[in-house]
Amino acid sequence: MTTPAANRAAPRCEAAEFVLPGHPDKLCDAAVDAIVDYVRRRERRGQCGLEAGCIFDRFFITGRIAVRDETLASWLLGADPVPPGSPLLQLNLTRYKERLMSGELVWLVRQTYASAGYGEDAAGHVWGPRPRELKIAMMPGRLLHVGPFEPHEDELRHLSDDQAICVGHAVRSPATNWLPPAHWLARRIGRELVRLRAERGAGQMGPDGKVIVHGVTSGGPETFRPRLVSLSLHHHEKSDWLLLRQIAQEAVETACAGWPLPDIVLNGAGMFVCGGPNGDNGQTGKKLVVDAYGPGVPVGGGAWSGKDFFKVDRLGALAARRVALESLLASDAQTATVTLTYLPGGDRPARIDLLLDGAPSDAIVIPGAFDELRTALLHPQFVAADVQLTELARWGHQMPGMPWEAAARQPRQNERSQGAKQPQRAAGEALSPASAAAAAAGRRPDAPLDARGDRLSWVGRG
Repeated sequence: MTTPAANRAAPRCEAAEFVLPGHPDKLCDAAVDAIVDYVRRRERRGQCGLEAGCIFDRFFITGRIAVRDETLASWLLGADPVPPGSPLLQLNLTRYKERLMSGELVWLVRQTYASAGYGEDAAGHVWGPRPRELKIAMMPGRLLHVGPFEPHEDELRHLSDDQAICVGHAVRSPATNWLPPAHWLARRIGRELVRLRAERGAGQMGPDGKVIVHGVTSGGPETFRPRLVSLSLHHHEKSDWLLLRQIAQEAVETACAGWPLPDIVLNGAGMFVCGGPNGDNGQTGKKLVVDAYGPGVPVGGGAWSGKDFFKVDRLGALAARRVALESLLASDAQTATVTLTYLPGGDRPARIDLLLDGAPSDAIVIPGAFDELRTALLHPQFVAADVQLTELARWGHQMPGMPWEAAARQPRQNERSQGAKQPQRAAGEALSPASAAAAAAGRRPDAPLDARGDRLSWVGRG
């Protein structure tokens, strides 16, 4: 509940930006997530660590994809699922990798461009680059590695293979999906622009575009008022400027329903005829602030797109969002910010820090199903999310109905955090051989490893 003092607070700026699916950076994010989706739907534990870049008609993919031998064989040979011990697994599959590279993965990239609006539209206008003319470089074995897991690698997937600082944020504003209002509004305007382009913009409006929202708030999120919206819409030299203005006006009016209509600036730099990869290069991870919570909230560390749901950059950021939502709903605060700190080799965060209205708090709330944020339990829930990952890459991971978003209730009493209480192993839960050895040596069996392979002391919540 907003206090009278909060309502009387001095006005402050709140700003956010968004880019349309045809923006070069978002093309890269969506394309690598299409590949991650391809892998996760065939093997939930498959590993993906991918990055991409684009310019003109060229697209580059780097990184690694690793799966079990049986899965790899079924992909590359075009066979039904190959059972363990099959003679097919004795074949040298190296030469078959080109089939995967030149077939499914190339198609996924081209389909990403097409679904973003590149190619010929309904009016016959061609927005380049044409998807079928893309030159996609993967250079098997040099830029992109596809192959089986290393021995025993799959067994260690629940342990973090890198360090990470992950931030989750929630605002007491269910009308904006618990997001900062300016951030939510920028996304909403982007959706309206894409809808109107499909309905009325064929032959006139291109797939690239940008949105900036500037507003003011004088307390809680309900006091937010948009003041200025800047739109940059991709077009060609003979586009109907009156139509573009009408599309811009309608998009902003629809998205701002319930708020005073802000001033609108359309294409403030003039002509925007050289859009998409023909006008700028793109890279994965360059829109971290757009993906997260806007410029008013720290972004933590790594990018989300291109990574499977064992990668703590992605898994940790989503877990932090859920904990922020739960902690907010259990409090009277207006905002909750959660920071998860992962150390290499850890099977859960080494630290969980919470800010309520900017002040440190011990009132951390973790859902019972998240079990102290153990990666091994979060992964099955997140990887099973019923959504196309390209949609998350384009429109934000904070999408209602996702397992990291389902917090529209007050938590039960037995889910509430007990201060600095440490994670406990369930009664009767068997220890792995490595854990048993660690316990026998007097170390926490689930503590992260240091560089020598020794267990670090458990840091706990801050």
